[in-house]
Amino acid sequence: MDNKRIILSIDDSPINNKLIEVYFRKDYNVISKTSGQEALTWLETELPEVILLDVMMPIMDGIDVLEKLQANERLRDIPVIMVTAKTEVETIKIALSKGALDYVKKPIDFTELQSKIMIAFQINKQKQEISKYKSYFDIHQGMIHAQRIQRSILPDTEHFKHMFPKSFIINFPKHIVSGDFYCINQNFQQKNIGLFDCTGHGVPAAMLTMMGQMELHTIFDNGSQIQTGQIFPKLSQKFSSLLNTSNDTYTQYDGMDGGFISIVSQENKIEYVGARRPLILIRSGLGKLEVDQELIEPKLTNDNFSLFEIPGDRLSIGKESEFSEFQTKTITSAPQDRLFIYSDGITDQLGGSQTKRLKKKEFYDKLINIQTKSIDLQKSDLFNWLDEWKTNNEQTDDILMIGIEL
Repeated sequence: MDNKRIILSIDDSPINNKLIEVYFRKDYNVISKTSGQEALTWLETELPEVILLDVMMPIMDGIDVLEKLQANERLRDIPVIMVTAKTEVETIKIALSKGALDYVKKPIDFTELQSKIMIAFQINKQKQEISKYKSYFDIHQGMIHAQRIQRSILPDTEHFKHMFPKSFIINFPKHIVSGDFYCINQNFQQKNIGLFDCTGHGVPAAMLTMMGQMELHTIFDNGSQIQTGQIFPKLSQKFSSLLNTSNDTYTQYDGMDGGFISIVSQENKIEYVGARRPLILIRSGLGKLEVDQELIEPKLTNDNFSLFEIPGDRLSIGKESEFSEFQTKTITSAPQDRLFIYSDGITDQLGGSQTKRLKKKEFYDKLINIQTKSIDLQKSDLFNWLDEWKTNNEQTDDILMIGIEL
């Protein structure tokens, strides 16, 4: 018996429908319809678990279909993910206001779409469980709105790709809102990227992410050259001052772990500051890496690549480091070097045949062994590998990972 979940794809382009079918057929039953009316007729007797809805279609466009779905009591709770072209920003705002859960842009990043489908399943399950309790249901709807606000503060994916053309982001929260976030900034000839993992997960961690993001915006917007080593002390002082204005001791050790990279390509130089998070650099060939004018050995090698681990300080960002300095590591880079930073949600994930935590060595082995692939293809490979590792276990923590090729 086939127990696969059903996805309905509504797109007037048979090619787009076929791409979705091919990508998801292993895990889902994908039903494709090429018009809104054809889909609505099918929905009279069938119920998918998620709908992928193209915005631009003839006769009846995606907004018209969405309105009919929302007007139907039987269909209105099906999660709808809009599929949109880059120029349809205003239309997407309308779609979200009319009840769409999320959206993806064309050309579709299928790993991103897969993560959004999984989140849609998770949200719908929670929604069904709590819908009988009105007050909880209102909280749940508020959480979905909070997720949109939180995501809107993250860097736009197109801007991220413009700054780092060869790159990927895997961002998969444990709950509706996340305690992990990232930031990017370009200042003079210096490109900056940071990844942060706040204390805990869910709503409390999400509140900390907003604090961290706002302070980073303040730091970046001062118009002067950013000194890499100043970022974490400024964040620590801000967290300490904001979370210790009362006698409540519960929050005084809340804060963040993270990594911050500054790339100066013209000088073949990278500066890295870490708070309990390492930077991974993978380079083609065998050899050593120059860090702070000293050569270090690779953590791992295979026939084609060397993996180097540049550890961060053993301090978190927050009260414990309010009066501390974080060490800035200066690395001599080379073209085609690949940099990876990640939150500990990856190595904390329970899974495998023995339901154990994913060891860092296993993660590093996987990482170095996929380096023959382009950085774009690595995203899908890692995402699927992590999903297979998790098997039927619940997600342990928020997962965030960024990969960049210089």
